[in-house]
Amino acid sequence: MISSRRYALSIGKQDRYNRNKIFVAECRKYRTVLETGCSTGFLSRQIAEAGVRVTGIEVDLDAAEQARAACARVLTVSLNDSNWKASVGERFDLITFGDVLEHLNHPQTVLEDAKGLLNPGGRVLLCLPNIAHWSVRAKLMVGKFNYQSTGVLDVTHLRFFTLASARSMIQQAGYRELWFRPIFGGRFTNSLRSLWNVLAHVIPGAFAYQMMFLVEPQNSDETID
Repeated sequence: MISSRRYALSIGKQDRYNRNKIFVAECRKYRTVLETGCSTGFLSRQIAEAGVRVTGIEVDLDAAEQARAACARVLTVSLNDSNWKASVGERFDLITFGDVLEHLNHPQTVLEDAKGLLNPGGRVLLCLPNIAHWSVRAKLMVGKFNYQSTGVLDVTHLRFFTLASARSMIQQAGYRELWFRPIFGGRFTNSLRSLWNVLAHVIPGAFAYQMMFLVEPQNSDETID
């Protein structure tokens, strides 16, 4: 198995456009968080520093052991296991799927199951890579589709999403979208970052490297503030 610890090394440029910075800032608004795919707990630690009780799920045993220093509890259950929800045994104000669903056999089913682990008014924060990013399109134009160790073409990705298909999955899983954040990234984006941010917001289908959504069950009466 390829170690999930490699994601802890892919933090990127730490500014207001950074994916992890936006992710952590949202998580810190809640009392209890279930972070799926928590790796070594490198984000769990930042979330917990705000007084949030973080429970992690991580199948990589070595990474899970490291995450226990940051999380109140770490489970090593696989989300591909149909009974994963029963192993959790508690409810949360926020459940996160930060670049996790694309690694699963049945991501929509897992997203549906997560509703049963939410407290009343609970929400789900998810992030997905955009297979329609301009860099992937450019490679396809010259006949290239080469897997990589991380990124949109991560070798462990089983599912691929565009903005339209991501939104379709969210809706079919029984959620409504509260907000969407296009996250730019990839090569060439370490400079002129404000310009890349504009492009990602104006044309997210081509310039969003990752797609971040905050959603809630469609039957929830909770409103976004």
